[in-house]
Amino acid sequence: MEETKKTYLLTPGPLTVPAEIKAEMLRDHSPNAATHMAMTSAIRAYCLEICNGTDTHACVPIQGSATYGVEAGLHTLVPRETSRILVVENGFYGQRLAEIATGARFSVSVLSLPMLPLPTEADIEAALEADPAITHIMICHAETGTGVLNPVAMVADVARRHGKELMIDAVASFGGFPIDAAALDALAIFISPNKCLESVPGVALVVARRDALEASAGRSPAVVLDLHAQWRFMEEKGAWRWTPPTHVVAALAKGCERHRAEGLEARAARYRANWRRLVDGLRQRGFETLLPDEIAAPIIATFKDPADPAYDFQSFYAAMEKRGFIIFPGRLTAAGTFRIGVMGDLDESDMTLVLAAIDESLAEIGVATEPA
Repeated sequence: MEETKKTYLLTPGPLTVPAEIKAEMLRDHSPNAATHMAMTSAIRAYCLEICNGTDTHACVPIQGSATYGVEAGLHTLVPRETSRILVVENGFYGQRLAEIATGARFSVSVLSLPMLPLPTEADIEAALEADPAITHIMICHAETGTGVLNPVAMVADVARRHGKELMIDAVASFGGFPIDAAALDALAIFISPNKCLESVPGVALVVARRDALEASAGRSPAVVLDLHAQWRFMEEKGAWRWTPPTHVVAALAKGCERHRAEGLEARAARYRANWRRLVDGLRQRGFETLLPDEIAAPIIATFKDPADPAYDFQSFYAAMEKRGFIIFPGRLTAAGTFRIGVMGDLDESDMTLVLAAIDESLAEIGVATEPA
């Protein structure tokens, strides 16, 4: 196979970014210029538009990775003295949510569940009954540590019945799966630009229910992570409170334009076609997926390591990297696996290249596969 000239980031994100989006970062912008303020406004409006939050929510961008947005949302939207957060944990990113909330000195209860079966209504109900002090529920939508897509609509129904607030880590799912902020009555939805929006990292986005945001003035103990102050400043001046990552904002604005042009359903269909081609191709080569198809989120595929004693992930990784393909190991919650993401500037023809690179890489390290 002729060595590819393109580097493919086949990870949970960052990912392979379209050239058109990367080109936007070649232009310099003043953060207080009308053009930059217009880009910020367009991003905020589009994120609300695609999650049906225009009438009920506000979108607040903040400097940093999506994790910064999660902590900012906690500091700003959750009354520390009177709240207790139930974190639903059935994978690595559920663990990370618990780590952030605990580290930020909130009262936290963790519902630790296995990877499968998916969380049920009975699981959530039992956790709430066991701990009446719980006021908020937090869950990761697309758990890319394993590839599970969690049932956030069900969790929202339980939260609504019990008068609990819901916070959703939609970092990996936003823009690739339908999320209805109004119907879910979500207190907060946490978003990253470098997943299904196909842009680059450096900005976190929080879609927060407007009534809660309005009531949160002065609550955050952090200055730079104060979503209310950031929101009010943007509403009044159209600019960021602190120096923004201007090149990242420009890239995300272009990413939103591209997402609108393709459409959420079409983007999701492209990802699913990529995932199907990859999963079928590796199964034909004797690989096993960690999850059954009906449970898996078709933005990343997790495969069990081959039983061949010649297999070693680091050697496999190095062989793939040499060919321009970057993959990811499994997380601790899914040891003995590796992950291949199918988001980003990819289509089925790219999956054919991925499969060919896997064949070459496994042959190089002496691992036998079944005939494709």
